[in-house]
Amino acid sequence: MIDADEGTSANEHTEARMPVLLVRKRAGGVGEAQRTCHLVPMPGDDHTPAALTAYCGELIRRGEAELLTRPSGMPCVGCLFRVPVPRTAERNHDWS
Repeated sequence: MIDADEGTSANEHTEARMPVLLVRKRAGGVGEAQRTCHLVPMPGDDHTPAALTAYCGELIRRGEAELLTRPSGMPCVGCLFRVPVPRTAERNHDWS
């Protein structure tokens, strides 16, 4: 389904509004250079999944990462390139 006003599909609108988690692999589990801040789509249900898949494709298993409350460390460039971009109205919203 295409939205005539913006030329994008309804599915793209849904993805752009999805909450995103910030996660980073735990210290000691991987080298410091691999502890980038990944962007992960919020799971759709109430249970904790066995693994999360970051937008870059990195599989992050339960217990091997920490959930961040704000960006910390080096961002994952692959995630930054692939995370859905908010629509114009959402970008202009005052989130404070």
